[in-house]
Amino acid sequence: MNRALRIIFSRYGIVVIILLLVLGAIALANPRKEAPLDGADSGTEDTTFDGGGSESLKEDDGIATEACEDDDCYAAVELPQEAVDRSVEFAEVWLNPNDYGPGGWYDSIVPYLTTEQADLMQGVDPVSVPAESITGEPTAEGPKVSIPLDTGTLTLTMTEGSNNFTENGWLVSAIDWEQS
Repeated sequence: MNRALRIIFSRYGIVVIILLLVLGAIALANPRKEAPLDGADSGTEDTTFDGGGSESLKEDDGIATEACEDDDCYAAVELPQEAVDRSVEFAEVWLNPNDYGPGGWYDSIVPYLTTEQADLMQGVDPVSVPAESITGEPTAEGPKVSIPLDTGTLTLTMTEGSNNFTENGWLVSAIDWEQS
């Protein structure tokens, strides 16, 4: 046992240990060629994915790709009238007709918001709302509803979901304001 320890801790033993550690690290760091999923080894470097004949992978899924250059690349989503009505209800409350303070105003709008949007709106003062009244009919385009107001346009992105107040309904997931 002493003789083995003397060999291991000699300068030659230490060189061999370091050499083994370096070779092991290099072996682990090198990427390995992965075998095809079906287990067949064709011996070629072909990296294309056939998809196993699945037609669903060859159909357009509506998601934009790098080759896509305009708005036609996205699938058209039409909001139901229920979502548009819900967005107008939110806009009416958002305008703060009851002159609530920050806490009361937040409590009145949170039932219309997704949890993420409600978190973003917490602490916002209703005095910062830049309009006072709805001046026209809402228009829906994709998942967004644009509502004309007296000083600009409120654009709401609607999402179907639930929060602590609403089970499976239309909620506002984003609020955008454009001054006119």
